[in-house]
Amino acid sequence: MRLRRELVVVVVLLVIIGALARTSAGRFVLPLVAVGVAASLGYLLLKTPAYSRTTIGPRRRILESTPSDTNATCVECDSPATTIRRYVREWVVLGVPVVLLEDGRNPVCDDHLD
Repeated sequence: MRLRRELVVVVVLLVIIGALARTSAGRFVLPLVAVGVAASLGYLLLKTPAYSRTTIGPRRRILESTPSDTNATCVECDSPATTIRRYVREWVVLGVPVVLLEDGRNPVCDDHLD
């Protein structure tokens, strides 16, 4: 399913580029687009990846940290929280998160870490 969606996007982009290349505006626009794509890829490759470099598309991950708020309580049992779990769903290109789609946080105690 994911491969089909990505293939459709690539075909649509190639059709747009092909139609643009046949116009006189294409001589000006296509080099600018190429420079923009090259600069964007260079920027993404310089950033530290959160996923493997071959990852493209929406992905989920969980980030754990210690609570800075001493009043944080566990979402399961209302005891003092020892860990904050942040759930992140993001759009990833070349292993680098580009767009945050949704996120949330859950404070949990040691008994409910699993």
